[in-house]
Amino acid sequence: MSTTHQNRGQNPDFIAVVTCGKLTIRSNPLAEIEIAQTGLTTAGLRTFANLMGWNVSDIAKAIGTTERTLIRNEEKLLNKQISEHALEVARLSGGGVAYFGDVKCWSQWLDTPHMQFDSHRPRAMINTIRGRELIHRIITGLQYGFTA
Repeated sequence: MSTTHQNRGQNPDFIAVVTCGKLTIRSNPLAEIEIAQTGLTTAGLRTFANLMGWNVSDIAKAIGTTERTLIRNEEKLLNKQISEHALEVARLSGGGVAYFGDVKCWSQWLDTPHMQFDSHRPRAMINTIRGRELIHRIITGLQYGFTA
């Protein structure tokens, strides 16, 4: 049985993954702000990317940085903006995986052009704040049966 199906119903806490266990999805928002201001390490991002089946290029694009930044900063803390984006992508992915049932289905949805995204793939929008908001709004609409 694949890892994806074993995790169905008990999806990983992607916030805990990207923060290397310093936070969880239920952590105090002030603690999340502090972690973002301090900066995340690339270790958590690499683990997150592996769980998602994404490569370094995918995760770099999703959080609005370059592969080089992620590779070069392997031992350093990432800046506040990149750290905040990583936390947002992790939170969004947690909701996406919860709705679609597993990482594979979430990734397939991200790679499927949709009318709500002007026939673009949602993944092409995930690197912006408004894009992540739109993705979240669409998933929430799907959860509640809204199709437009």
